[in-house]
Amino acid sequence: MNKRWISVIVPTVFAGSLLAGCGVVSAQAGTAGSSKQAMGNTTHTSMSNTAGGMSNGANSMGNTSGMTGNAVGSMGSSKGLMKGTVSAGMPLRIGDLLVGPSASPMMGSGSGGFFIDNIRKAMVTNVSLATGANSLQAAITGHTAYVPTLQGETFVVNLNTRMVTDHFMTPQNARIASIADGGKLLLITGASSVTAYSLPSHTMKWQVKQGGNTLAVAGGVAYLSGNGAADTVIINLKTGQQMGTIPAGQIENSVYDAQRHTLWLANWTTGDMTVVNTKDNKVVATIHETEGGGFSPSNMMGSTGGFMQLAVGPRGKTVYAASFSGNIMAYNAVTNMFAKNIPVGSGSKLSGLAIDPSGSYAYVTVENKQETVAVSLSTGKVVSTMHGVEANRWAVID
Repeated sequence: MNKRWISVIVPTVFAGSLLAGCGVVSAQAGTAGSSKQAMGNTTHTSMSNTAGGMSNGANSMGNTSGMTGNAVGSMGSSKGLMKGTVSAGMPLRIGDLLVGPSASPMMGSGSGGFFIDNIRKAMVTNVSLATGANSLQAAITGHTAYVPTLQGETFVVNLNTRMVTDHFMTPQNARIASIADGGKLLLITGASSVTAYSLPSHTMKWQVKQGGNTLAVAGGVAYLSGNGAADTVIINLKTGQQMGTIPAGQIENSVYDAQRHTLWLANWTTGDMTVVNTKDNKVVATIHETEGGGFSPSNMMGSTGGFMQLAVGPRGKTVYAASFSGNIMAYNAVTNMFAKNIPVGSGSKLSGLAIDPSGSYAYVTVENKQETVAVSLSTGKVVSTMHGVEANRWAVID
């Protein structure tokens, strides 16, 4: 079993601009895992209840418990632990964890880390995977995360110990992981393939020679979509055989609403949200919202809109979408209609999105500000900010 060290301090300042919903930092200073780079400053800070101000470097933060240590990087050692303030009204479940691979560009070397954010305790761990590791979406089963990378290696992270406990080879250019069959099947999706592995043995079961950038699991089938594909492909998870297609393409992200038995497919070019009844795989609605579209891969940060990550509320009544328009877009999953926008700051470019298990908060990455914020879904107010913490696809577990 391969064990690696972790860095528990999150860098506050990033030098460089972000790239897009499926990629991020073009250059960064103080990344966890970079050699001999001192890391200081903050994780969570309250937008309304922080007493005192933040100072630079190794100085103390206002109203902060715990210590800020200096991490020496290169997966070598970590010193100290950082805690920040938590706003009143934040989630009551002390076990809530916000997890996701640290934001990376679409291609090439990545940030090399995996964030584990204890929401209630306001503590962030950045687990070092490997130098340059580039991942987009981790799969979670129990207290284990599977983090695939473009470099052709998937890392197994224990969420309790915050340690890499194992790693194994998977296809190169595949950085999306999903779980199926009650935690017995791991699916690794890349640009040209979907590969299934038995768990916990990591034995390959089958491989589909067609890829994409999002895979939604619904019972015994998976729906494979791509932002460069014309259709969504239906895959039998027992055999790996293709069962048919759905006429919905240019999809950046998808999500399955288990309460409504519907698949939601987001076209980041047109702004169309396609809703599919998974019982018969028929399209039941196409909802057009202009700001859901308009994303341009050639002018990423100049895009005025574009769907990024989708998330379903805990009772299946609402589907949420993060948009480069700066809004969290809320859809009524009962009527299959657009409900409202939740603004997250003027000019914000939103990507990674997860919904708190209570349904009270959304956690969303603001790419152009290099941070993740917690937003009250009842008031629309930002109640907490996690500086230097970014993922292009988040997951939240309790």
